[in-house]
Amino acid sequence: MSKLNNYQVEELSDRLSKKISITKNGDSDKSISVPLTKRASLTINGNTNESCNSNSEQNGKTKTKKRHRTVYPPMQKNYGPKATLKSVTDEYLLLVQDPLSQQLSWTNPPLYVLVIKKLCNDIYKPFNDILKFLIYEHKLITFIEEKDYDSEFVLSDEKLRNAMKPLGTNTKPSLRKFCINECKTLEKNDRNKIDFLICLGGDGTLLHASGLFQQSCPPILSIHMGSLGFLCPFDFDSHRKYINCVVKGGVPLLLRNRLKCKLEKASETLQKLSEPNGCSSSNESSPNREKDSKDFVPTDLLCLNEVVVGRGCSPFLSNLDLYVNDYLITTVQGDGLIISSPTGSTAYAMAAGASMCHPSVQSIIIAPICPHSLSFRPIVVPAGCDLKVCLSPDSRHTAWFSVDGRNTTELKQGFYISITTSEYPLPTISRSDQLNDWFEGLATCLHWNQRQKQLPLNSCYTQNSKIPSRSSSSTSLKIKTEYDET
Repeated sequence: MSKLNNYQVEELSDRLSKKISITKNGDSDKSISVPLTKRASLTINGNTNESCNSNSEQNGKTKTKKRHRTVYPPMQKNYGPKATLKSVTDEYLLLVQDPLSQQLSWTNPPLYVLVIKKLCNDIYKPFNDILKFLIYEHKLITFIEEKDYDSEFVLSDEKLRNAMKPLGTNTKPSLRKFCINECKTLEKNDRNKIDFLICLGGDGTLLHASGLFQQSCPPILSIHMGSLGFLCPFDFDSHRKYINCVVKGGVPLLLRNRLKCKLEKASETLQKLSEPNGCSSSNESSPNREKDSKDFVPTDLLCLNEVVVGRGCSPFLSNLDLYVNDYLITTVQGDGLIISSPTGSTAYAMAAGASMCHPSVQSIIIAPICPHSLSFRPIVVPAGCDLKVCLSPDSRHTAWFSVDGRNTTELKQGFYISITTSEYPLPTISRSDQLNDWFEGLATCLHWNQRQKQLPLNSCYTQNSKIPSRSSSSTSLKIKTEYDET
């Protein structure tokens, strides 16, 4: 850790000791407000890089954002153009901020909202009700996707058709089509205008919304109208009350870490190691490999759940080398490998036997898919680690990787996948709080730890017992008895 970080920790410990001494000497019921310095506030929010940048600017150096090796991932302060986190007082002054203290705060009243629905025509009626509530009750400029903007279910509503037309000569319509382009200016890119999102559907709809915002993402209100709905704690019946609370602010906000995945060229040393064997079953000559390297353009992809590297349609085992902070940890021999975020620990990683982690836990889960080994168990590493996955030099075939079940790409010799925690989390609005929503989802959606309770020693099952008996066995015995009597 650098000298600056040591100074920040010493400053925080001094302030904590002063606060404790003041509380002991004075009245503990009275709240004491101490002004926070800029350096200390940046340390509380986890943005040590910004403090380093400000210090370098004072010394006349160029402003560079260099990622330091740390167990904590970089953290963002703003989410969209107007959403931010409430300032933390001395009562919550800790070296690690309590996730339950994170609440939504608006620097300016929200004006733009994006509403996304799942691919189902039955949802258009509640979808239209939410659009009319946002446009005519809250006077918000509402964006919808192109497939919904041109849908006959939306065009058949007279109020929504009127909202697509400008009210005057210098005004724009209240209901607009959401357009995505590569322009980064505020006027031409609709992504930079959105203040918050509303998702109607299930977990797949939330994953789609996460894919639309590959950098800073506004807060998301997820309304459950899908199949599982583990990530969607809100119901449609009380959507007006929920939207009013979001527009007002002060609702609990859960920051879900996302993973940044990037396909890059392997180093020359790794390419030389793979030359002797040459990936015999891939049938790729060296000129074709050089051509792929020349035409290759690296792109960053953010995922909310997991990055899956597998053998695809190949009948051979996947031979994958796993690096953590440039150290070769192990070679995966099996169907593949799952690199999951804490949010994705209740998805594919859970089915592969990994532990379920709360989204506030700063970690990355590594789980093998059907490994050909009895001792290969899933592991959890700190969120600040840099992971790399590439083909082993003696691999018999190429591999395929996908990001949140999409963007399936072939992984060839000479390339590797770089995975780390992104500095752009996905802010989702919680219904009760950040902790209770997760446990409630485990109980209601995944039926976690549901079992028939054991009776005390002095009790037994009777006909008047409230605990139901096994219906299938009792029914079959009853039918068998009636059949014997006849």
